[in-house]
Amino acid sequence: MVDRLLQHCHDIGAPTLTNIRRTSDSVLFDFDGNLEQLLPLRMFSTLSVVLDESEHAWIDGFADALAELEQSTKSGAIGALSGPPAYRVDRIEGREPFMETISTKLGWENDPKAWDVNIAEHGPFLLADVGAMHRSRRYAKLRRIPASVNPLVGSLLVQLAKPEADDTVYDPFCGSGTLLTEVAAIGRGAGLLGTDISPTALEVARLNLSAVDTPHLLAQARAETLPLPEHSVDRIISNMPFGKRVGSHHANSRLYPRFLAELTRVLNPKGRAVLLTEDKRLFQQAVQETSGIRVIKEVQVTSGGLHPTAYTIEHTQKSRRTDHHRKRLSEG
Repeated sequence: MVDRLLQHCHDIGAPTLTNIRRTSDSVLFDFDGNLEQLLPLRMFSTLSVVLDESEHAWIDGFADALAELEQSTKSGAIGALSGPPAYRVDRIEGREPFMETISTKLGWENDPKAWDVNIAEHGPFLLADVGAMHRSRRYAKLRRIPASVNPLVGSLLVQLAKPEADDTVYDPFCGSGTLLTEVAAIGRGAGLLGTDISPTALEVARLNLSAVDTPHLLAQARAETLPLPEHSVDRIISNMPFGKRVGSHHANSRLYPRFLAELTRVLNPKGRAVLLTEDKRLFQQAVQETSGIRVIKEVQVTSGGLHPTAYTIEHTQKSRRTDHHRKRLSEG
């Protein structure tokens, strides 16, 4: 996901973003502009101002870090916040005198529960997290159920699916509806469909989608027998049962092949599916045994201590030709 974020930063590029580079789990850049310009970058948890190298920050009494805070307040990201920000400082060495200096010299209020700026160590850096750009404030607050997909991972799945504005987008394991809300949030999809076997999950999904303007429909259904006509959806995006927190490997051995057969039936010949699972060997075997579809891309992510893979699937060229030929015969 860092690589994807890096590419999106390069897509924005100069003059908004310059000196773009990556670390193992973040992207660094120089930025001078309105924070709203960064909102299209969906795949980040926190936007932060680099204050100092964390292992050296306390040696000079955080003098360099304080100077960076002042500079950012005058002409940087922190200055985009309205009024003197409330702040908190994580448990770092020398935090007490540093907090006192921030309060007296900058006039900021120490408020650990309702902070605008959070100062914390992350890897080798001492950072000032900008609260307004934190994931919890950029994404809609969603009700969750066990094994709900992380919103950032959800954003990755949606971007891999590349939904268009006039597409019908379907999630056959919709759970709490996270993926469908992300499709709506980026302004894609003319219609959203979601099914799930669990009535409880569907109730949560209805609450989460209640604020969505895009037309949507939720229904209870099994993924092995999808209640949809042939070739009726353009994009399928789903977080499948991994067989750990939800379901089991044994259940998946029956579910995956039957679901993929249904996916092949309902997916538009020019459509695309993106499916997330950690039951990888079983999934790959099921795809190989399903006629008419193929994996065109695999992206592994890390989420909640697990390492699932997002598989992008399309119809094979042979399947598309067969469908085209069949369509011409029916029209004739």
